[in-house]
Amino acid sequence: MTRPALSVVLPTCGRPDLLDGALASLRESLAPTDELVVVESGSPDPEPVWEVARRHGATLLVADAPGVSKARNLGWRSAAHQLIAFIDDDVRVRSGWAEAMATALAAHPGAAFVSGRIDLPEGQGTLSLTVKEDPTPAEYDRTSAGVLGHSANLGMHREVLAAVGGFDEEMGPGTRWPAGEDPDLLDRALATGAHGWYAPDAAAYHEHWRRARQYVALQHRYGTGAGARLAKLWREDRDRFGVVARDNLWQWGAASVGRELLKRDWLRAAGSVLRLLGMLRGIATALRVPVDDGHFRPRQRRRASSS
Repeated sequence: MTRPALSVVLPTCGRPDLLDGALASLRESLAPTDELVVVESGSPDPEPVWEVARRHGATLLVADAPGVSKARNLGWRSAAHQLIAFIDDDVRVRSGWAEAMATALAAHPGAAFVSGRIDLPEGQGTLSLTVKEDPTPAEYDRTSAGVLGHSANLGMHREVLAAVGGFDEEMGPGTRWPAGEDPDLLDRALATGAHGWYAPDAAAYHEHWRRARQYVALQHRYGTGAGARLAKLWREDRDRFGVVARDNLWQWGAASVGRELLKRDWLRAAGSVLRLLGMLRGIATALRVPVDDGHFRPRQRRRASSS
C-alpha cells in the first residue's frame, strides 16, 4: 500500500555545509511524492544556503526575521501535505527514515506527535544534547517524564500544529529564550488530550560539530529555555509542571551537578552548573511575560498593551 506523502521542513541559518549533508541524506530517503522545504532565517549572506537548497531540489522560503521557531512555523504553514516532519541541518536521516516517519504518523492519526530516534555516529564522542537513543517504541502522555523527542527529528499532523498554534516564536535559537521550543510544543500538544508516540525506526543521527567549550556554553542556553518552559507550565498546566520540574531542576540540575563532581568530570559538572543557573534565569525572566493561548506574548504586543 502506498504511504501518504510527507512534507519535510528544515530551518537553517548560514550553515551551507551542514545543510548540504542533511539534504543529501533526505534526498536518498524521500519518495517522489514527498516535499522538502528549506527555510532560511537570519543569515547575513543567504546566497550559499540558497545555492545548496536549489541543487537538492528543495522549495526555498525566507523568514522575515531571525528565529528557528518562526522558520519552522513558516515552513509547515506553507507545506503542501498534511503530514509534517521537522529535521535540523546538523542531522542526517538514516535509510528508511521517511517511510518509517510517514507510516508511524498514518498509523497514529490521533497522535499529538511522533518523535524519531537520534543517536551519534560511532567515534564522534558523547558531547551532544540532541540525542534520543531508546531502542523500543513508546507511548507518551502528560504524565511522561524524560526526553520525549526533539524537533530535530519530529513528525506531526498539520491539524495538531494548527490547533496549538505551532512553535512559540518567543522561544528557540534567535530569541530571548534560545532553547526549549520543542519540549514546549510537545507539552501543548499533549495538553489537547492526545498521546505522543516514539518511533525508533524513524532513525537519524546528530553530527557532533561543537567543541567542548561550545558544549558548556550551550548548556546555559538550554537551561534558560528549560526555565522559560517551566514558567509557562506553572501558569498553564500545574500537573505537567510537577513532572517537568522534577526532571529539570533535580535530575538534570542539582543531582546532575553532584553526579559529575563525584566522577570528577569537571567539564560536564561546569555544564550542569551553567544549565541549572540558566533554568533559574529562565524562570525569573519568563514569569514576568504574559502567556496568550499557550504562547509568550511578543514584545511589541506587550509594549502596545502597556502604553
